[in-house]
Amino acid sequence: MAESARPSIGWRDVAATSIDGVGVVADSEYVFANDALAEIHGYADAEALLGTAWATLYRLDAEFDERELLTRVQETDSWRGAGEARRGGETVPVELSLRSAEDGVVCVVRDVRGHHRAQRTERERERYETIVETTCDGVYTLDENLEFSYVNEALCGMVGRSRDQLLGTNVMDLFVFDDQRALADEMRDRVVSGDLGTGVVEGTTTTPDGERVHLEARYRPHPPPDGEFRGSVGTIRDVTERKEYERDLLRQRDELETLNRINGLLLEVTQELVETPTRDAIEQTVCERLAESELYQFAWIGEPETDGHRIRSRASAGIDDGYVESVPITTTDTETGQGPGGRALRTGEVQVSQDVRTDPTFEPWREAALDRGIQSAAAVPLVHGDTTYGLLVVYATRPLAFSRREQAGFETLGKAVGFAISAIENRNLLFADAVVELEFEVTDSRLVFVRASDRLDCELTVTGYVASESGDWSVYLGVDGTPPCALDEVAADDPDVERVRTLADGGDEGLVEFVMRGPALNEITDHGAMLTSGHVDDGRGRFRIEVPRTTDVRRLVGRLRSTYPESTLVAQREFERPVRKARELRQSIEDQLTDRQREALYRAYHAGYFEWPRTSTASAVADSMGVAETTFHYHLRNALDGLLVVLTEVERRRR
Repeated sequence: MAESARPSIGWRDVAATSIDGVGVVADSEYVFANDALAEIHGYADAEALLGTAWATLYRLDAEFDERELLTRVQETDSWRGAGEARRGGETVPVELSLRSAEDGVVCVVRDVRGHHRAQRTERERERYETIVETTCDGVYTLDENLEFSYVNEALCGMVGRSRDQLLGTNVMDLFVFDDQRALADEMRDRVVSGDLGTGVVEGTTTTPDGERVHLEARYRPHPPPDGEFRGSVGTIRDVTERKEYERDLLRQRDELETLNRINGLLLEVTQELVETPTRDAIEQTVCERLAESELYQFAWIGEPETDGHRIRSRASAGIDDGYVESVPITTTDTETGQGPGGRALRTGEVQVSQDVRTDPTFEPWREAALDRGIQSAAAVPLVHGDTTYGLLVVYATRPLAFSRREQAGFETLGKAVGFAISAIENRNLLFADAVVELEFEVTDSRLVFVRASDRLDCELTVTGYVASESGDWSVYLGVDGTPPCALDEVAADDPDVERVRTLADGGDEGLVEFVMRGPALNEITDHGAMLTSGHVDDGRGRFRIEVPRTTDVRRLVGRLRSTYPESTLVAQREFERPVRKARELRQSIEDQLTDRQREALYRAYHAGYFEWPRTSTASAVADSMGVAETTFHYHLRNALDGLLVVLTEVERRRR
């Protein structure tokens, strides 16, 4: 372009079109200003700004004040920096550029409020993104189709899926259970209708690894719903540990309630026993109290049939819908004996199935149980001493219903019921007006007395027996036809015999004491029976026992034959006996003597301590009791003193 063709543009034209504020300062005040500068300071036009002292309009981010700046610029030619410009009663951030000119100082002012706002917005956005990505809670947004449009890393970690796997998928796909989906739909409808400002939903999801996670979500509609769901933003928290804690508290509450009920049962059984109940009443009471609890669906008590295999019901209560009659439960090693009931009778310990749906040993009864809502079961042996009287079985409609403490409580209950049954049956014999005498012939070589008689060609006569505190029995036998010491060899390998002690040795006759854990004696005494006589000759024994008239003779015979199969009931007689005076005398003796005093008296009698010459010394009887000789004398003297008190009182009443 030719020199003459160039446009002539003055600095005032440039200043007038600049978007920044431009002014000229002379003698420390504005002598020129464009409209942009007037707008920065809040003046109506540039003319209104003229004559205003420059230093009154700015506050600088510098080490010197505003008045010094103008002097410095004239000396150094220019200055650039930041500060604040006064605008009425407020200030606005600005950037300033000053340059010395011939007639004054040119000042360019830029309003940076928009720039700072953008920077602040960007910083806030970055800060919020950092918070969202580092929080432990899951953060998400959903679109109008309930599909994820944003998820943070915490949410991805909770559900075990990546962002790519979650974005665009429907949130309802995470729910495992249909009822939770239904509740979520209901909650969303309430939020959209304005009934609730914030929606709260709980749900269970499964990670790709198969782990169950319980989540709690809180959300608000975004954008506003306007009558329909258009999207939402919310947070999700993993509450699995909290739910486990709540379940633990619930289980502990249930356990405490169960233990309280069991303690109540123990007290009730004890009270029933004091009031002289029957065995049937005790068993029915236990079943009814358990079935009345919200914790259990039903309970029943059973015992093995005479053949010792299948368990038959004696008492039951609750809603079983024919379950007990429809399923076979046995004590054998077959499939029907591997459940809690069969195991409990074989081991004598509480057995449980915490989840019948998955327990392989519950297979024979699973379908019938699940049809009735049964989820878990416990079997409790009713025991006293070495005798198991039956089985208590309890069912619950929830899995994991029987904790360790609960099982311990049931074990105590089983022992209390076993003791009550034993006491009832023994008491029935003690106070019976009529008794039944059963006579058995036993040729079973597993009974040590039969085996000894056959091998040694001798006769053995039971003269008495005494139970010790340890649970052993001392059986006293008269021996005829062989040296008493010969019985030691026969009994050496017998698992039921602890030891044999010779009390009197007369060559081919004498008296011996067998210390043993005889199952037959336990069966007899624990079922309220009493051995009244026993004689064995040539491998064939005859034993007589007395039982109350109320005894289930068939069951007792079956139990004895299960112990010694080669046994035959050859006679059964029922007779009255003069019970009143005998009962009074026995009761008086029971009240007057302690267990240890009675044991000392009976052992001394059966061991021949009172015979002359004595068959056994005090030292031998004391050794039999497992006490010192002085202790034996102490118990014996007190026992004799007690007997004299009873006999004196009886004689006084007779007169």
